[in-house]
Amino acid sequence: MAQKVNRPLGVTIIAILTIIIGVITLFAGISLVALGAFLSITPIDIPSNNNTPAPIDEGSQFVMQFFGIISALVGAIMLAVGIGYIVMFYGLLKGRGWAWTITIILIIIGIAIQIVSGITGTIFNASMLGDSGATNSLISGIVGSVIGIAINIVILYYLYRRQVRIFFGKTQQSKEVP
Repeated sequence: MAQKVNRPLGVTIIAILTIIIGVITLFAGISLVALGAFLSITPIDIPSNNNTPAPIDEGSQFVMQFFGIISALVGAIMLAVGIGYIVMFYGLLKGRGWAWTITIILIIIGIAIQIVSGITGTIFNASMLGDSGATNSLISGIVGSVIGIAINIVILYYLYRRQVRIFFGKTQQSKEVP
């Protein structure tokens, strides 16, 4: 008979962080979809010198519609990701194996993204800011990336601990011999 394993506190903390990220991502997605709808249908009226609307510039209208469509697409993706995080929250709380696997995959992807963005972001900022701002930008970019990577590695290590893997059904619970 399988014995019920209590949910480790760290899993609860990770689940709470997951639901917070999910809700924020949902609101961001809703905002971007609304902004995209607004930008793609709003005509541009540029007042002329005598405060009467000038004819609409077709190029400007195209740019606004383009950014509106891009915003709506990014918003739709963020909505899907937000819903995914909320589903993952449920799976983490209930100890579902698929939630453990998805969390591991997302953490590894997050580490890779932080490494790449840490390197490219600091190089880009340093080249754009010149000498005075380059040093501060470089240091803050590196420190931010290192902190993010460290947090993800700690969570990854925690999820591979035996008791956590047992909770998610990723390993068999050993029978204790008295």
